[in-house]
Amino acid sequence: MIRQRLIEWADYFGAVGLALWVAAGILLVLGNQPTERIIALLVLGVLAFAVFIYARFGLVRAAVTSRSARYGSNTLLVTVAFIGIVGIIAFLSGRYVYRFDTTANQQFTLSQMTTQVLQGLKEPVNAVAFFSTQSDPTQMRDAQDRLNEYKNINPDKFNYKFVDPDAEPQVAIDYNVQVDGTIVFERGKRRENVFQTDEQSLTNALFKVSQDTQPTIYFTTGHGEHSLDDSGDNGYSSLKGGLETNNYKTAMIDLKTVTETMPSDITALVIGGPVSPFDPAEVQKIKDYLGKNGRVLFMLDPNTQSGLENLIKEYGVTVRNDQVYDPKFGSFGRPQVPVINSYSSSQVTQNLTGQSSFFPGIRSLSSSTSPSYTVTSLFASSDASWGETDFGTITNQTAKYDDGKDAKGPLNLAYTVETMGETPMRFIVIGNSSFISNANLRVRGVTSTGSQVLFGNGLLFINTIRWFSGQEKLIAIPPKTTTQPQIFLTAEQNNFVFFSSVILLPLAILIIGALVWWRRR
Repeated sequence: MIRQRLIEWADYFGAVGLALWVAAGILLVLGNQPTERIIALLVLGVLAFAVFIYARFGLVRAAVTSRSARYGSNTLLVTVAFIGIVGIIAFLSGRYVYRFDTTANQQFTLSQMTTQVLQGLKEPVNAVAFFSTQSDPTQMRDAQDRLNEYKNINPDKFNYKFVDPDAEPQVAIDYNVQVDGTIVFERGKRRENVFQTDEQSLTNALFKVSQDTQPTIYFTTGHGEHSLDDSGDNGYSSLKGGLETNNYKTAMIDLKTVTETMPSDITALVIGGPVSPFDPAEVQKIKDYLGKNGRVLFMLDPNTQSGLENLIKEYGVTVRNDQVYDPKFGSFGRPQVPVINSYSSSQVTQNLTGQSSFFPGIRSLSSSTSPSYTVTSLFASSDASWGETDFGTITNQTAKYDDGKDAKGPLNLAYTVETMGETPMRFIVIGNSSFISNANLRVRGVTSTGSQVLFGNGLLFINTIRWFSGQEKLIAIPPKTTTQPQIFLTAEQNNFVFFSSVILLPLAILIIGALVWWRRR
């Protein structure tokens, strides 16, 4: 009698058992549910389904042992295995995150410079991003993604939050925010605002706010040097903007007006292409500054006498009176404009691999060993080059190598000189000063003043300044700019793509279909 009743109600017990299991699964997915409740539902489901099997044992056995059941069990096993593998992958991907960037210029990977700035933070830095509901959603998403990447590098010292200035106007007033989309970096009482979301802008603001002092770079004047205020082709105004973007102050200095010592805030002295010589008193001031562990960049053009040659020679570097011709690596076939693609192992050039720099008219240098100084060549011309000493042939464009008169390549074009100690004397000699002029920085097609130093010529100069400032850790590849990859096809290639994809492939499918139909007819 009882068994008969169980048989009549068996299907209901089976349905209830499945329903209890489904309910337990839903509660498990929802989370924040008592474990005891889930276990109880599972146990009750097992009991209900056990009653179903007891009452319908013959039916269950027939179903399990049938041919369709065997095939079905194989399918079920494969399905369960697939779900299990997917579940394991999902679990591992949630716990162990690994990212890789497949773009050509690693566009979505933080640059080495950004990583070094973040890892070098000594005090916590916070970023407050002010975006309202009317903000550009793409700009807001870019800011959030990039700030999150910054936080992942150093979560202990960097944090960020987003504020809606419309919902919290007092916070916007406290931060003096007047433009929607402003991001404020703050460290203690120091704040730096940025209005763009690209990596370069954010990293520059982060670096500025993390520094206690701002290095000052002085450029000499009074001898026909390039001027920081000159926006013409021969000026250094673009370079000035690039330095200021990278948290450096710039100033001009006439050494004739210096009564005793150099200004107290000087970080480095730049001598950019004098056309008339320094007088002995000025040379002595530079020598005294070097003697106090100063930092100087000498950029001396061919066919000029700066009055500094003997001073430089005292430190083991000889400035030749020539102009380098390099027919092997001349810029666009111009041997008088050597192009450099290979650099020596130095802190100044360590990140220039893959970058080219060019020098429109450069003189060669040589060195001698000294136990007191470390003299290192930065780069040289090719073995096909020579140092032309007849400047008349340069003017007439008839220069050629004269054996026994001209120096044969490879010729060194730049040197670093350094003493030992915690704060060593450092200087660099380069036989050209116009490689960082406005005209030659614009050759790279760069229009933004702040990004002029991202390419070979400007990057070499900014590396020099960082080496002088003791900021060697910041000599790294700058943030990448967004590029749109393009494919250019010749007429033949374009025709091949068209005929192969539009005509040949569909025609091949039709022919195969016709052959299959013909064989089956």
